[in-house]
Amino acid sequence: MHGKNKARQRGSVAVITAVSLAALLGFAALAIDIGNLLVARNELQNAADAAALAGAPCLFQRTQCSNTTATAPDWITATQKASSFATATISNKVQGAAIKVAQVASGYWNVTGTPGTLEAVPFTPGANDLPAIRVTMTKSTANANGSIPVYLASVLGVSSLSAAATATAAVSRPGYVGPGGLFPVAISKCLYDNYWNASTNSPKLATSAAPISGQTVNQTPNTPYAFQISSSYQANGCEAGQWTTLTSQQNDVPFVRGLIAGQNTDSLGIGSQPGTYIQPGEKNTLFTSIDNCSANGDHSCEYETVPVVNSVGTGYQPVVAFACVRVLKADNGSKPYILVQMSNQPDKCQALNSGGVGPNYGSITPPRLVQ
Repeated sequence: MHGKNKARQRGSVAVITAVSLAALLGFAALAIDIGNLLVARNELQNAADAAALAGAPCLFQRTQCSNTTATAPDWITATQKASSFATATISNKVQGAAIKVAQVASGYWNVTGTPGTLEAVPFTPGANDLPAIRVTMTKSTANANGSIPVYLASVLGVSSLSAAATATAAVSRPGYVGPGGLFPVAISKCLYDNYWNASTNSPKLATSAAPISGQTVNQTPNTPYAFQISSSYQANGCEAGQWTTLTSQQNDVPFVRGLIAGQNTDSLGIGSQPGTYIQPGEKNTLFTSIDNCSANGDHSCEYETVPVVNSVGTGYQPVVAFACVRVLKADNGSKPYILVQMSNQPDKCQALNSGGVGPNYGSITPPRLVQ
């Protein structure tokens, strides 16, 4: 009797051991293959993010996109750029293999999240709808990318795994501009309206060679007006601009000169408090600094983003928009001025470290992921 019991016990142990080994293999499969699945999913997301960010800049005219004469948003070029980047970029690999197919869509993305999907064109965009590019990448047996291989999950009858990732990138007009993105000159909205065509979102063009009334610079017909920005001490409100030290009240020439060189660490947003600080005085020597970096100098400040305010009176003034200007030259004579043109060239008017949504005054944000 005892021998038979021992045999039965040995048989039971063998069965339990076999079941336990199967369970252990199952748990190992979960740990290894699900971990591998998560890694692949993360690689897919990185690849989709990169492709969407590569395509979104081409929604607007850029030299790098070879679409400088296109009408924005340029859906076709942006879609092609995202698609080619997704499948032709050596670094865009998942599980060591290049992506062979990706789904790319274009349309408008609402920044409020309602609706939480891409609105395909034709579509009439509202204030919160941004032109965007969406990229979806999938690894499965249903496409040329192939599935995600398994290592131990086959003991559970699983022969392959699938994963997908979607990224949406958009470009907007800045609602805020961060460190290094703003030039320390504020202009009045009245001045801006004089030289900006709000119906076409482009600079107004000179109709003759005659100087603007009260100014001395001859115009070039059919090009954006070149106009002088003088301080409020030399011009009325509609022709006036003034030095601004952004959020700081520090009132000295070296500090402002540092801001001209892009050394500001401030962020400003439309309507944010306390606003941008308008400095008193003309600070004539700063006009020489601007001329040195303008189109007349080394071009390092030829295209800049400036805050637009309703009033250039001394003190904090709320920002109502961010504008792109082309700085042609500056003069520090008895009546100093900065000569500028309005600009809306995406190649030149991308505001550094900017985001949010604001009115169209020529500046744009870098492309950013919204999904």
